[in-house]
Amino acid sequence: MREPVGDWATIDGNEAAARVAYALSEVIALYPITPASPMGEHCDDWASAGRPNLFGTVPEVLAMQSEAGAAGALHGATTRGALASTFTASQGLLLMLPNMYKIAGELSPAVIHVAARTVATHALSIFGDHSDVMAARPTGWAMLGSGSVQEAADLALISHSATLESRVPFLHFFDGFRTSHEISKVRLPDDDDIAAMIDERWIAQHRMRALDPDRPVLRGSAQNPDVFFQAREAGNPFTLAVPAIVEGAFARFAERTGRRYGLVDYVGAPDADRVVVLMGSGIGAATEAVGALAAAGEKVGLVQVRLFRPFPSEALVAALPESVRAVAVMDRTKEPGAVADPLHLDVIASLAEAAACGLRSMPRVIGGATGSRRRSSRRRWSRPPSTTSPLLRHGTTSP
Repeated sequence: MREPVGDWATIDGNEAAARVAYALSEVIALYPITPASPMGEHCDDWASAGRPNLFGTVPEVLAMQSEAGAAGALHGATTRGALASTFTASQGLLLMLPNMYKIAGELSPAVIHVAARTVATHALSIFGDHSDVMAARPTGWAMLGSGSVQEAADLALISHSATLESRVPFLHFFDGFRTSHEISKVRLPDDDDIAAMIDERWIAQHRMRALDPDRPVLRGSAQNPDVFFQAREAGNPFTLAVPAIVEGAFARFAERTGRRYGLVDYVGAPDADRVVVLMGSGIGAATEAVGALAAAGEKVGLVQVRLFRPFPSEALVAALPESVRAVAVMDRTKEPGAVADPLHLDVIASLAEAAACGLRSMPRVIGGATGSRRRSSRRRWSRPPSTTSPLLRHGTTSP
């Protein structure tokens, strides 16, 4: 395996993501919100100083009056054929949702970098869960999660590369404060690394799809249900292609830098019978714990999910040892009234489908929370549940 390369830098997760976004953007529309504000501040400082992006021009940094305006500007910029990105968190991401549906529906490449933060409920909290990111699940954006400052830099680049190749917009997220403000020594992709990940043909094709009076097209019409849903289904191949495109970007990146990532990565005992599934900044501590336990003879393992949408079911099933009998899925959000939290449900569905196809036995799957301690408000079974449903048979309660 090639030794990791890249310039060393001591920076936080926000700056790591912002450096890549600035290098690959022509328009950056933003509105500040904690803990994502430093990403926009860095880009504004660099643009004010006349710092060029990868293409030799200074990006246009637009400060809007709300996150809804930032998302509208992002939509307009990408529709006109510009390379565009923005940064946000928490309620700010929720204000972007209407435009996110439009951008994804029109298959326009764009990237939103999110320092994930709790959405205010009974009170405001500036600290981190994934409730903002989970609210964006139905928008049609691909979602790629980083678990460290190093990953924030590298997966930011993967997001910008994959959105241009796939035409599916990407939401790149990492945990607010835990990663966004963590100062770490990392290897940054240099300009040559960034350029090597971007094929100029993708940019040219994006330009050709731009709204242009010399090439008139119809967009934004009103459609009856029959036509509307045919168009929605016609977008499926683009979404289905995303995992392979991201895997290809990971492979090119590894060849270039020596840093290797997967849609889903497994560490631990090869014959583990107990496995934890995590996404985000809990990975660091969990990896150390699993390593220590496995070295002591415990049959335990850890799965890190990086690509959350489209969910990589096949990669998840392939990553789990056949010996696994129990899986604990640690979400970083709370969805009141749901049978289980989002990551938990995706893992159950993936494993149940694999079991139904005879690809593996179905382990017991339980759910929990990381990042904060809470008691589950979900129903606990007072008697053994029905065995007719894989979902119920293998449990949905927190440990």
